[in-house]
Amino acid sequence: MKNYYGFDWNEIWNEINEANIKCGAFGECASIWESKEAARAFLNNSFANPERKQFIIDSLPLSPDSRVLDIGSGPGTIAVPVAGRVKHVTAVEPSHGMADVMEEYAAENGVSNLDIVRKRWEELDPSSDLQGPYDIVFASYSLGMQDLRDTIRMMEEVSSKWVYIFWISGMPSWEKGFLELWPQIHGKEFCLTPQADIIYNVLYSMGIYPNIRVAEIESNNHFPDLNSAVSKLSSVYNIETSEQEEILRNYLSTVLARDEKGFAVKESNMGTALWWEMGK
Repeated sequence: MKNYYGFDWNEIWNEINEANIKCGAFGECASIWESKEAARAFLNNSFANPERKQFIIDSLPLSPDSRVLDIGSGPGTIAVPVAGRVKHVTAVEPSHGMADVMEEYAAENGVSNLDIVRKRWEELDPSSDLQGPYDIVFASYSLGMQDLRDTIRMMEEVSSKWVYIFWISGMPSWEKGFLELWPQIHGKEFCLTPQADIIYNVLYSMGIYPNIRVAEIESNNHFPDLNSAVSKLSSVYNIETSEQEEILRNYLSTVLARDEKGFAVKESNMGTALWWEMGK
């Protein structure tokens, strides 16, 4: 029988994550999120598809006295509504577009107990950039950084109670399109995102034995017509030429489903929460 206990799961994460980043989906280094327009569209999509947001918020042990740290907050999808339930939230978000929209979203909802740290998680100094320790530290679909082990250690360093990681199990719906189209568009295979099983194994190798909850999360991305779908998804597929755009257009014409709003891409993914209590 093959022995898997000698595997360096952190290195496996690093290799898969680095290959996925190099594929360039969603633009190089996700640079499209520097745009406020793209960040606002991301936030609006969370309003139209609230299941993932609700899965995360319902999983967190929030109380009026909680101090919370949200790593990779995006446009404040979770940070802003959580701030309405707790004493304080610190949101770490390096993208200017995302951070600007989060600041606006907080102001629109009268939220004044939210601090935004505009730095990459792996580049900040916890002693000077954060106001720890925090009762709850979480990262929701935001573990794009290399060296997962160091990321987790730093999360534990600033937590006094709970650490939560939200990620994907199974191939996410959006990557099925990448697998099919990437060789046609870019002449190479698409490298998939590392999944929750690797996170679990990294944690296990660190002596952390997390609780796990998995839930099916459905969502729809709506477009008024085929042209708008092609326009919006061109940056996702890193489209640069008219030939590449035509490949995307032909693909979307087969997968878009007509509904009362025009057309939709229907998705169903397995959301996964891994969490543990400090000192347990």
